[in-house]
Amino acid sequence: MFWPQAPWVAAVSLLLLPKLSHAEDTEGVRSLLDDVARVVRAEEVDDWFTDKEALKTIEEHVLPSVCHASVEARQGALASLQQSAARAGDAKALFEQGGVMDDEVDAALTANRRLRGYEQALARQNECPFWIRPKVGFHGLQSDRKRLTLSVESGGNVQFRYTQQHLTFGAGGSGRVLAGWGFDGKYTLLFGPEFGGSALLRPNTNASEFVINYFPAVPVVLRSRALTWHYEVEAAPVALFEADNTRLSWGARLGGAFAFTALRRRNVLPWAGLAVSYEYYFEGGGREPTHFFRGGLRIGLPWEP
Repeated sequence: MFWPQAPWVAAVSLLLLPKLSHAEDTEGVRSLLDDVARVVRAEEVDDWFTDKEALKTIEEHVLPSVCHASVEARQGALASLQQSAARAGDAKALFEQGGVMDDEVDAALTANRRLRGYEQALARQNECPFWIRPKVGFHGLQSDRKRLTLSVESGGNVQFRYTQQHLTFGAGGSGRVLAGWGFDGKYTLLFGPEFGGSALLRPNTNASEFVINYFPAVPVVLRSRALTWHYEVEAAPVALFEADNTRLSWGARLGGAFAFTALRRRNVLPWAGLAVSYEYYFEGGGREPTHFFRGGLRIGLPWEP
């Protein structure tokens, strides 16, 4: 049986609705703030000179984030940025007091830049394409927060091999495809298949003799983001075989990397950086225990399906 709702219940519900909507979209506010912080930092790294040109660039990158966020998230982010700028103070006045560009002046400049860039983007919210629907709980565009990604990575490196008290060296490269899940915008866990190879000088021979090595692996990577930079550690079961000896030797890897992450282009967040690793292979496959040390360039293209 249907029972009519009491008038006071309806009135209270209407009064609470805006507050409930805002509370439900805390995620949207946080994501918008993170996007603004990343975009402004990227422009600062690119050698900010005049406000006019820099803010125009920021506006173009922030506007898509504004369009995807709910009205509550947009207003919540604006209030937060206004408070941050007020707390940081006036950068010009702080500089005139101390006469130097110290951390306090830099912080005030950044807070003001974030606010102004966001205000300019927000002023254009009526230009948002009609096919983009604002979403409560928007996860941001400049990170992989709470989303699945597929990352294609490759790179070249210098390699050193130590076995039976002999050290040799060479160069190689690898490629891998990693599936990842972003947790809160700061941490991402990834894993997937990798295959690499190298050409190393054969120990105790002349420089014209090389041994070709191949390295299949399944790395597990934990990535931590800090605005435009990210840092990662990884571990992996690895195997080794050679062109003239295809029997496998099994081992383990520990590695790390740091990289600069560019702003999103369509559904891709490209990055490039340096990676190092150490691998130990147990005796087996007709080989003695072996150590590998690697270091070199790595690039990645995380894509959101």
